[in-house]
Amino acid sequence: MTTDQRDNLHSNQPKAFHFPQGLAGFSDAKDYGFIYEGRGDIICIQSLDRPEAAFLLTPWDQARLGDYPTLPSDMAACIEAHADSEIMWMLVLNPFADKVWVTANLKAPIALNTHSRLGIQFIRADANLDIRYHWMRHPSAG
Repeated sequence: MTTDQRDNLHSNQPKAFHFPQGLAGFSDAKDYGFIYEGRGDIICIQSLDRPEAAFLLTPWDQARLGDYPTLPSDMAACIEAHADSEIMWMLVLNPFADKVWVTANLKAPIALNTHSRLGIQFIRADANLDIRYHWMRHPSAG
């Protein structure tokens, strides 16, 4: 996550990110508020339309995972991203799926355009992608 992207997530007057297609399981929840204190790598997002739709996100880590996914051009257009450099990739974290690990969903990362405040979830076709990738040890696991 670049400094500019981080600043755009946490501005003095935050405004919602719009997800034209919603997120998996919540296609009718289009607008999300981001809760970020300005430190650390975990961001909470919550639907403004459906309060039960809340997720933890963390930036894609190229050192661990390799190159960013390639967003199809129609999806990039949906978030008004004209170049790959305009996309900030995030992973959805799940602290409840495993008692020892906080897991990350590698199959359905989220692409954000922090300038247009638009986002889209990219569900990738590769069946080998892990939806419960061991991201970090659960804080309660010691």
